[in-house]
Amino acid sequence: MAELRDENQPFIEKSKVDTEYSSEDQLIQNSSGKQTYSTLLIVALLLLSNLYFITKWRLAVDTACIRPQLTFSPLRRVTSYEKKTLWRDITHNPFTGPPRPAFDQAWHDLLSPMVIRVSNEELKEINKPSIAFVDGSGFIAETAAYHELHCVKRLRRHLYVDHYYPNMTEADVDRENRHVEYLREAAMCRGDPTIVPFHWEEGKPFSSQESDHECINWEAYAAWANSRKVDTSDYSTLTRDVVYPI
Repeated sequence: MAELRDENQPFIEKSKVDTEYSSEDQLIQNSSGKQTYSTLLIVALLLLSNLYFITKWRLAVDTACIRPQLTFSPLRRVTSYEKKTLWRDITHNPFTGPPRPAFDQAWHDLLSPMVIRVSNEELKEINKPSIAFVDGSGFIAETAAYHELHCVKRLRRHLYVDHYYPNMTEADVDRENRHVEYLREAAMCRGDPTIVPFHWEEGKPFSSQESDHECINWEAYAAWANSRKVDTSDYSTLTRDVVYPI
């Protein structure tokens, strides 16, 4: 006959139970730890992928706002845009009004960095010839905005043509026509999309004299141009040939 088990003795020994539960707990903890690690890894990868796509999107948006770079200019490194209200004030403005020293000085200072220095490498990017410096330090050039301002200055002087151009010739008229054409092409080239409202003035509709525009940061633009300004009063620093960069 089988030996009867002592009723006070546990069916399974405590030490075995503790060992089994300990092993199961360890397995559960290990499994839980692996799941937590996997979850954190997935979350981290999702965050990184989202950050990557957001960055790519922002760069695409920023580039689109600046407009596509279809032509080369070293000035693009400092180019930025800002919303600016243009007022067309002609009363308290040194650039408008009758001939006077302040008028002439204001335009002289504004256009002082019209001629700038560009490097051999920069002119290569443009792929056009220019006049080089005798010392081989680069070429002279200009930015289109300063040439446009030069044209505006010439046109404003024609409001007082007897003062500024008393002996104007047919050749001078042709030159001024080129200035006008330069401005026409520049306006059509940029095609400012600003919408300007109208108002009534003396019974007639006139467009508003003030409007908000997306403007280049002129302070940065002018600072860059001034940093490369060239004094062209001494032609001996320039070669006599128009050449391509090497």
